[in-house]
Amino acid sequence: MSDQKKARAAAKPRRSQEERSAASRASLLESAIRHMRERGLAATNMTVIASEANLTRGAIQHHFSNRAELLLAVIGELDARISRAMDDYVLDADVTGLDRLIKVLDKVIALTSSDDNVAVYDLWSASRSDAALGAETLELQRQLTEQFRGFWRGNLEGHIPEDLIDASFDVTLTMSQGAAVAQLLNQSSETVDRMLAATKAMLLEFVKARLQP
Repeated sequence: MSDQKKARAAAKPRRSQEERSAASRASLLESAIRHMRERGLAATNMTVIASEANLTRGAIQHHFSNRAELLLAVIGELDARISRAMDDYVLDADVTGLDRLIKVLDKVIALTSSDDNVAVYDLWSASRSDAALGAETLELQRQLTEQFRGFWRGNLEGHIPEDLIDASFDVTLTMSQGAAVAQLLNQSSETVDRMLAATKAMLLEFVKARLQP
């Protein structure tokens, strides 16, 4: 090895075993997410996932003992991405009333119709044939729903009447879940967009009527 290569090798900090393990796990999750999106849960192949992550079958078994454990980790990662997007969202305090509701509504629709959230619905639906696994994935979905509820309330409290906060969230959640399912059923984007626009318009008209003195 030349002196320059030795110097570069010496200068490059070595990753700890914990860091290497975390990197391997992240690579496996990315590979699994891509694999499950393209081929579905039924066609999930642990060996292929490891290979596409440039790792061995032993590596994936080190992190995930079986396909169910991998599935739960994938859903957990997708949910975490959505949660981080909510945490990163900042709305100016001077945006109030109906304008504020519109912005929060648009953000929730964007998140629930995202590829990540649609993939979660797909995996949750596919896992329901296994009662125990279906219950675990449903619990993950319940936790994400509560995060959405907290996001909704945190951005709207003090800006619209209290009873409207909960009512508008319930309508928004049902609407956005329907949009995700419609995408899974291969409905055209035009159909999904039309459904979202119509439901959004009705919700805003209802809230607007309540906000008027």
